[in-house]
Amino acid sequence: MSRLSLDSRGVSEILGLVFAFGLVVSVIAVVQLAGTPVWTAGDEADHSASVSTDLASLDSQVFRASGVEAGSRVAVDSDVSYPERYLVVSPPDSVGTFRVDGADTVTVTGVSAVGPEAVFWDGTTRTYETGAIVYEADYAERDEARMVLESGVSYLETDGTPVVHRQSLVRGTTVTLVFFEGDLDGHTTAGDTVALAPVSVRSESLPVYSATDPVRISVPTYLSEDAWVDLMAEEPHARVVSHVASGDHAVVTIELDAGVRYDFRVARLGVGEAVEPDPAAYAVAVEGEDAAVPSGGRETLVVRAFDRYGAPAAGATLTVSPSTPLGGTVAPTAGATAVTDESGRASFTYTAPDDVTEIEGDTVTVTLDGASGPGATVTIPLEVRGMGESYEVRNTTASTPEPEDDFDINDGEVVPSDAFTGDFELLGSAITDGWHDVPVSVTFVVDGEPHHSADWDDVNDRRSHSFSVAGDAGDSLAIIAATDGYVTADSSVDHRQVAVLRGGDRVPKIQGYNGQDDAAEFVAPYISDDGKTMELDSNQAIFLFELGTTDTHSPAFDMQDVVILVTLWEDGEGGD
Repeated sequence: MSRLSLDSRGVSEILGLVFAFGLVVSVIAVVQLAGTPVWTAGDEADHSASVSTDLASLDSQVFRASGVEAGSRVAVDSDVSYPERYLVVSPPDSVGTFRVDGADTVTVTGVSAVGPEAVFWDGTTRTYETGAIVYEADYAERDEARMVLESGVSYLETDGTPVVHRQSLVRGTTVTLVFFEGDLDGHTTAGDTVALAPVSVRSESLPVYSATDPVRISVPTYLSEDAWVDLMAEEPHARVVSHVASGDHAVVTIELDAGVRYDFRVARLGVGEAVEPDPAAYAVAVEGEDAAVPSGGRETLVVRAFDRYGAPAAGATLTVSPSTPLGGTVAPTAGATAVTDESGRASFTYTAPDDVTEIEGDTVTVTLDGASGPGATVTIPLEVRGMGESYEVRNTTASTPEPEDDFDINDGEVVPSDAFTGDFELLGSAITDGWHDVPVSVTFVVDGEPHHSADWDDVNDRRSHSFSVAGDAGDSLAIIAATDGYVTADSSVDHRQVAVLRGGDRVPKIQGYNGQDDAAEFVAPYISDDGKTMELDSNQAIFLFELGTTDTHSPAFDMQDVVILVTLWEDGEGGD
C-alpha cells in the first residue's frame, strides 16, 4: 500500500501563496509604474501653486520696500520634494534656481517735474540699471516653470505661457519704477529667503507734466510684445511703441500722452546683498524762498537734497557763503556744517543787514558738495524790508502833490471841496487762509453814513465790482473793508492797515504773500512810463488794504488784500 507524503502537500500550498503574493506585487508595481508620472506631475502642480502664492507675497513685499516701510525677507518654496513610493523609485528632489537676471538699461525721457525739482527733472533723458528677480523650478514631468519680477510687472510662466500677477508700471496717471540691484546665491533650499532692502526710495510722488512732449519709458523685460500690448490696452494714456530684442530678453518702450499730469514713484531696491546708496545729485529750496525779512531780522531757510532717483539724500553736506551781496549773514541752524537729515533736509539762519531803509533784494547761494550739473547750486532770493519813509507808503506823504481844489486826503479820509459823486472800482483782491479764498466785504462811508451794495458782499471772487455814491461839499468819505476771522480796516482810523496813493507817489514795492501778485501788479495800469511813480488824475486815488495781519514785519503784510480806485466828480461832471 502506498502512503501520501505530508511534506509534498505543504510545499504545494506555500508555492501557491508565493505565486499569489508575486501577482499582487506585480500588479502594484505595474500600477505604480504607470501612475508615477501622473502622481509626480500632481506633486509638481502643487508646488507650482505654492510658488504662485509665494510670488504674490514677494511682489507685495517689493511694493512695501518701495514705499516707506523698511526692508524684509520673503520665503519662497523653491525646492521640489517627491514622496517615497514602494517598489518604484521616485524622482530625486530638485532644487530651484534663483537669480537677479537680465540686467539692462532703463531709459526715462520727457519727465518734467512740476515745482522746484524741475531744475533736475527737466525732460532730459535719464538712464538707470535694473535686473529681474527670476526663479526657475526643475521639474521631472512638467515643463519648465519660471517666476519673474521685473521693473513694472510680475508673472508666473508655465509651459511658456505667462500669467500676470500685477502690472504696476503704468496705472492710470501713476507711474511706478522699481529698480532691482544685487545678487542671489543661485541654488536655494527650503527655508531660504529673498532679502529686499530699500536703497533709494521716495515716499511722496513726483508730480510730472509736459504740455507738448510725451514721456517715454524703456525697461528690460522677458514678456513678449503682444503681452505688453495687452497690458497697455487697459491704460488710457499709455501705449507700446517698440519692443527690441536684447540678449536673452528684450527692451520695451512705453509712451505716455503729453498734456496729462502724472505722479511718478521711483524706488531702487537691493536684492540678496547690500547695495550702496547713490550720493546726492541735486538740491532745492523748500522753505524761505522769496521771504520778506525786516531790516535786522532773521529767516529760516531750508534746503532739501535728493539723489538721481529723486529719493531724499541723507548725510549730504551743504555749503553756504557766510555773507550775502547785500551784507546779510548766513549760518547753519545746527552745528558748524549743514548736513541733511533722513528726509534730506538741512536748515540755515539768514540775518538781514540792519541798515536797509527801503526794500532791497538779497540772495543766499547754497552748494551741494560733490554734485555737479543742474541743481548742484541753489539760489534763494529774499526781500529785505527797511522801515524808512520810502517804504511806508501811507495815506499822505511828503511826495503827495497838493490837491487841485478837487479833494484832500486827511489820514485816510477823502474830503471833497464841492458836491460830488464818487465812483469806486475794484482793482483786485487776494487773501487766502492757505486753502480757500477769504471773503472780503466792502462798505463806503459818506459823512458818517454807511453805503453798501450786495455786489460788494464778497469782492474776493475774481470778478469786477463798481459802486457810486453822492455827497455834499466837505463831506468826508472813507472805506471799510472786513474779513471774518481776520482784520477789519477803516481807512479813516486804521492807518497802519491802509495805504492811499495819489499821482506822483512812488510805486509800492511790496511782495505778494505766498506766490500772490505784488501790490504793484494791482495798480499796474496807473504806473507812469518811468516805472517808479504813480500816474493818476488829480481827482483820483487808490486805496490798498492789508486784512490778513497787523504785523508789519510779517511776509503776509502785502497790502493787496483789497485794492480800490476812487474817482471823484463834481456834480454834473460825470459819474453814474
